[in-house]
Amino acid sequence: MRFFKHYFLLLAIIFSPMVVLAKVPNDPYFSQWSFEDTGVYKAWDYGTGSRDVVVAIIDNGFDTFHPDLIDNVWKNENEISQNGIDDDKNGYIDDYYGWNFLENNNDPRPNVSNLTEDEKKAGVFNHATIVAGIIGAKGNNGLDGAGINWEVRLMNLKILGNNGTGQFPPLVEAIYYAVDNGADVINVSVVGEGSEKELQEAVDYAYKNNVIVVAAAGNNLINLNYSSQYPVCSDEFSDKEKVLGVSAMNEKHHLAVFSNSGSKCIDITAPGVDIKSTVRFSPTNGLTESYSITESWNGTSFSAPFVTGAVALLKSLKPNLSADKIIETLLTTVHHTPSEDEVTYANLFGSGLLQIDKAVMRLLNISEVINDKPIVDNKNSKIDSTMVGLKVALISSKLAKTELIDENIITNDRTSFLGVEDSFYYPDSRGAYQNVTLSTGENNKKVVSFYNDKLTLVTRVNLDLAGDYDLAIGNLDDYENLENSQETKIVLAPRHPSNIYLYIFDLSGNLLKTYHKTTKHNGASVYINDGKVVLAYMIGNDTKVETMDYSLLVEELFSTSRIRAGQIMSLDLNQDGKDEYLISATADRQAWLRIFTSDGKEYSAIRVYPTQYKKGFNFAVADYNGDGSLDFIFTPMEKTSPLKVISLDGQLITERFPFKNQDYGRIFTLFTKN
Repeated sequence: MRFFKHYFLLLAIIFSPMVVLAKVPNDPYFSQWSFEDTGVYKAWDYGTGSRDVVVAIIDNGFDTFHPDLIDNVWKNENEISQNGIDDDKNGYIDDYYGWNFLENNNDPRPNVSNLTEDEKKAGVFNHATIVAGIIGAKGNNGLDGAGINWEVRLMNLKILGNNGTGQFPPLVEAIYYAVDNGADVINVSVVGEGSEKELQEAVDYAYKNNVIVVAAAGNNLINLNYSSQYPVCSDEFSDKEKVLGVSAMNEKHHLAVFSNSGSKCIDITAPGVDIKSTVRFSPTNGLTESYSITESWNGTSFSAPFVTGAVALLKSLKPNLSADKIIETLLTTVHHTPSEDEVTYANLFGSGLLQIDKAVMRLLNISEVINDKPIVDNKNSKIDSTMVGLKVALISSKLAKTELIDENIITNDRTSFLGVEDSFYYPDSRGAYQNVTLSTGENNKKVVSFYNDKLTLVTRVNLDLAGDYDLAIGNLDDYENLENSQETKIVLAPRHPSNIYLYIFDLSGNLLKTYHKTTKHNGASVYINDGKVVLAYMIGNDTKVETMDYSLLVEELFSTSRIRAGQIMSLDLNQDGKDEYLISATADRQAWLRIFTSDGKEYSAIRVYPTQYKKGFNFAVADYNGDGSLDFIFTPMEKTSPLKVISLDGQLITERFPFKNQDYGRIFTLFTKN
């Protein structure tokens, strides 16, 4: 083995102190600018990683038994620990927790037993542990921070010492080991001068085996186009992206002052300034802190694991994804600020700033927010004067209770709400809001119940109709009989497949009209607004939306395959004189609320619950907190998910479990002055 005296590797790391204390529930320190600016929090709505994904960290060895890493440490299950035998015949004896290529043994942890005070102050021995924490500190366990992947397996491969220097041959050997032992992605937060054939061959080997190598750019303030360093430049002459080279950006989205540049080697940029993460924990050796609470870390070393963590997260969502597809997805979903000098931009940032959430959504074919503006400017979303002073009440289909949503006040003895299947509220001829519920009575026939703003039962209307229906109440324009326009109508749309699209009843329960077609729909929902019925129904994979008056004069608005309609509402949310159409997803689909203009353009969208939730939800638009502006109120169909209130400008106001998390069945909203 040749010894390269001058061609040595250096950890891509710069040190600086910083005090930032950010606390959130459960994991106390995972909130930091770098996670926000790369879309980590939004990405977690779609996935938080998988133990099926293996990330090799080729570095100076991370803390295998760190309390926030130990659950995510890769173990060689084909090896029996400490029996002195190479059980899996891979050439490494007892490599149960990885391998130390620097000292050729099975303990890849950094040795901290004899650190000097200067070494403790410099903290270079923390390097790989910081990298590991960014990629995969255990999430949602109440300890320290959370990695980009809450679940993952981290392979510990040591090639450098506590002083941060080493040689190329161990790096080459570690790359082969990582590929041969199941790594999906390799993080190399080290960089050095001098290219050798063996390193290039190792990188090629990883690429041929569908393993992505992510490499730090280095902190030498040099242009890699003219002074190559490795492995970040190991694919500079290839027509394939075999190494993702990562430069460092600061919070102002400027290139970090220390970062190398050069478009031949830099593919993407990521945060590398003021980064917090896990650190080497060894109380017996005076290392009593497990997380960098009072200091932060700088360097391209810590930019690279953001990209590595993103690769692992994408791989967890689609395990069979090719390396080429992952790289393409990451490089085409970056935040790229248009520049008058794109050549200079590429030299600094490659394609642009890593956006993990957008990469995930691209992979899953999801567009969460169509435009970059708020859903609705809250200054324009003032409530109707008739709603002032009304409180939002939750009613339970299973409990004889109601709950005032903003006060958590639960009222008993509401037996009339048992078995509720739908609710609606509307302004009557006096401008007062009336509450209505739909349920099933005797002989499985539908019952429509009317309540005043004290939630006192006023009257019930029995309908000669059975089945599952969506309810709407209100006045419908009748240009042939204007007096009829002033009379309240009950409208039901079948949620089950039918040739009938809606029924119109009077307040005595008499059937007035039906709207039917020769083509059978697969489920319909209905709303009444401004004298017109708004109808959404499924034909095949498409949701079709149309409006009509009492004479059933139909105006077809739009058709979309973006969502299967569970509930529809039309409101002029942004007060521009034109209605927007709000459509929620059915119970068998991911929990989206999508907002369309009348010509079918998707204006905005909200992912209400995480991707795995497919049990359906109800929504209402009301003034939750009495501030004079409208809010979205989302209620789940089962008690394991919280009620959510989101302002129209997209801010989460609250989320909590109503009715003290009892089994409440389904929840609906009504208005009350109680």
